[in-house]
Amino acid sequence: MSDKDFLNIGNLEIFQLGYVYKDIDKQAKIMEKTWGMPKFAKLGANTNEIIYRGKKSTYTTKIAMSRYFGKQIELIEWVSGEGIHKEFLDNGNEGFQHVSCMVEGLDDYIELFKKNNKDPVFIGSIGKQHFAYFDTENTLGFLIELQETKKKKRKKNV
Repeated sequence: MSDKDFLNIGNLEIFQLGYVYKDIDKQAKIMEKTWGMPKFAKLGANTNEIIYRGKKSTYTTKIAMSRYFGKQIELIEWVSGEGIHKEFLDNGNEGFQHVSCMVEGLDDYIELFKKNNKDPVFIGSIGKQHFAYFDTENTLGFLIELQETKKKKRKKNV
């Protein structure tokens, strides 16, 4: 088996479990009350320019975060625009959607996936956080999201 035939990402650590719901306020209350999850921090509506299945789009979601099982729990509510979370809901789904891993060199991972015929289906950023989702549902049953925190380059004093 050549390197091109094998995507070895097994050394990455899952730091986040991502869930998509029509109403994250309602779902956060259920998770807090039923499972004793710490109170979710709600980030409110966030609009960003993204690339969804190769096309640019303006995309808005609401996000809430907590921790459970030693992992970050992310609740995502689609608000507007075309993207992977809307697609998930349009297919009649709610609930667990993706795992997320932090990486250094996100662009290198994107190229590795492309070499293995797995183009990113959703690329964007929120502040310094850059992300790419890959459709691995047919082999893993969920999507993989890779994230990188990009550091601002400091200007050198001349």
